[in-house]
Amino acid sequence: MNARTMPENLSIASAIPILRDHRWLELTSAANQAFKDGAVEPARKLYTRGLEEAERLFATMNPADTAVPLPAIMNIACHNLAQLSAQDGNEAECRRLLILAFDRLIGAARQPATPLELRIACIQHLKYTLSELAEHLARQDAADPPIGHYVVCLREAAAAVSHTVAHMERSGDPRSCGHCGLTN
Repeated sequence: MNARTMPENLSIASAIPILRDHRWLELTSAANQAFKDGAVEPARKLYTRGLEEAERLFATMNPADTAVPLPAIMNIACHNLAQLSAQDGNEAECRRLLILAFDRLIGAARQPATPLELRIACIQHLKYTLSELAEHLARQDAADPPIGHYVVCLREAAAAVSHTVAHMERSGDPRSCGHCGLTN
């Protein structure tokens, strides 16, 4: 017989907190089900609301208390709508959404004020963003800017994050350079 928690045994300590991304998860799940059921327009509306929620979550720059990492939330929200746009033949909207995901992640990764944990996560998740964008741009006759532009942006952001990590490691060791005067 399964043990059940009785109301008198409930406490704040035993409660499972509602994570900050619960609304995004609900919207995305409902949209996925609508899409699976062939209800494309209701799915699009739910995915749009999901993107709005993803934007709200991502704007907090707080990577804590989510079931899904913030960069993944942004990627998934943009890519779901981009896929619907591509299926509709709206390549311009598809591209806009893929670039939106890229811009959000690269922007957060480049900002020294963004928590380092989130900067690193953005760099890690940019591989998915860049992959989708590269696939989309390959279908275009003359992509402007070409995929190389986005690769250079990613390399620069990754170098900045790597530099920040190395600087933090050196500054904590009194036998090393201390404060080297380099900027993030």
